[in-house]
Amino acid sequence: MIMKKLLLAGFLFVFILTGTAFADVDRNVTAALADIEKYEQQFAGQTTASKTNVNRVLKLLKITRQRLDKAPDHSQPAWQEADQRYNTLVTHMNGLLNPSGATSNAPTTTPSAPTNASSPATASTTSPNTPPKQMISHQRVQVKKLKRDIESATDTVDKAGPKPFQDPAYVEKIETAVGRYQGSLGKFSEFEDDPDVVAAANALEVLQNMVAFGKDHAAKELVALGDVQARLKEINEYIRQLKIPPTPQQPFEKGQLVQWLKDLATTRNEVIAIFQPIPEIKQRAYLPNNVPTVEQGAPYDLQDVDRFDRYLREVVSNIDNSVHSFTANLTHTVQFESENLALYDNLDPTDPQQQMQHFLVAGRADEIRQEIAKKHLLVSEAAEYALLLKHDNYEERVALLAHIEDVANKYENNHKRALELVRMPKAATTDSDLTDIALNTLKNPKYDYVGEIKRLVINSDKVHRSQKTTEAEFDKIDVSLSGTVTLSGTETTYFYEWDQFQVATAEPVEDKFYIFYTTLKYYTSGAEKTPLNQWIISGRIQGSEIPEGNINLD
Repeated sequence: MIMKKLLLAGFLFVFILTGTAFADVDRNVTAALADIEKYEQQFAGQTTASKTNVNRVLKLLKITRQRLDKAPDHSQPAWQEADQRYNTLVTHMNGLLNPSGATSNAPTTTPSAPTNASSPATASTTSPNTPPKQMISHQRVQVKKLKRDIESATDTVDKAGPKPFQDPAYVEKIETAVGRYQGSLGKFSEFEDDPDVVAAANALEVLQNMVAFGKDHAAKELVALGDVQARLKEINEYIRQLKIPPTPQQPFEKGQLVQWLKDLATTRNEVIAIFQPIPEIKQRAYLPNNVPTVEQGAPYDLQDVDRFDRYLREVVSNIDNSVHSFTANLTHTVQFESENLALYDNLDPTDPQQQMQHFLVAGRADEIRQEIAKKHLLVSEAAEYALLLKHDNYEERVALLAHIEDVANKYENNHKRALELVRMPKAATTDSDLTDIALNTLKNPKYDYVGEIKRLVINSDKVHRSQKTTEAEFDKIDVSLSGTVTLSGTETTYFYEWDQFQVATAEPVEDKFYIFYTTLKYYTSGAEKTPLNQWIISGRIQGSEIPEGNINLD
């Protein structure tokens, strides 16, 4: 019985507020005080009252008297307070029953003087010579049905609990029913002492007390909860605008990981803060489910609250999982980059092939510097990340950061060493005719991409080459019924013959010098578009960087 339990809790709460320590007071005294408090409030300030109600309460107070007298220690302040308040209440009730001071059937102040429940109060309303009026059968049927209706309404209100009293429409409906029951009971006022009428009146009092408690409880809940619909609207607006900081992707920017963690923490704290009132709202607020949605103009209901609850919990879970996954991936990435550092540690600037590929070819040194810088930034970010989260791999990452800095310094030293060692290739011949041919060809205006030649070395002998190629051009394709494909057209064969040699030149590119390798050819036979009987550049590649001071060194 939800409401009945809450009513009892409410009465006990009022008693506790009187200042008496609950744990130190006999339970009989506690119960008696609860009864006295209830009836004091019910008849407070009244100078007149229904004799039926007064007699009923006086009868009930006999039970209260018995409770008080059962208490083992009558010297306790709580018992004496209850006894004094009881006597005062009984005197007040007798005054309501007999304003002129006539004798009543009120309970006495001690259990040794019980009162006959069937005397003076009832007799006072009826002449000694006039028997009380009796109900006829259909009236008794009506009053018994009224009692059942009241008890059914009480049971319905009890099962619903106090929450619906937060709804004014619900309160109006219940109060309308109570008023209807009061009107129906009033029709039996001339039979107020009839047991069935008294039973119906008692049932109505229980319902009225339950309604009063429900309204009081709802009022307190509404004060504590505030404007629930406004709070739910605020939660909904927050959810609509909520944006989770995206997970960082490589390459990271400086400070990005720490900022991401801080943004995540801020978002997580905001989500938890906006979530805080939801359990209380679910437990205490009256939010009946609606068929229309909020977008259709309906108020927020319990389904909306459950949806907010699930979503916000999921957001917090996703944030936590995101940090967990990112942490694991970051650890693997740092480990991978750590293992790749060996590549730079093992570079040999004295090896001609490595010298060009990893140190002196155009742009390669800057690429490696960027690669090392990215590793440094990654590990630096990972170290700050570990520090902020207080992970035990922080010191390990700080040590790795120092190792990367050593690798970067070593590479710069090796790059410097490679520049010191680079030389122009050895000359294959010093034939002045070939030198003149090469210079004249390279300076041809149509090869305007050739820079200023600081030095030229013929690095391969002149050789004679020949080659035959065949080109087919098909102008007809036939496919027979058996699937045989027949091609028809022309086939042309070309005979190429030429002399060639290669030169190495030192040429400027912006503020640096590079060694270029150029292949020169002289065709005496070839295809239709082959330039014949003239020296041409047929191939050219850019090689190693070379310091200007090394250009003329052998």
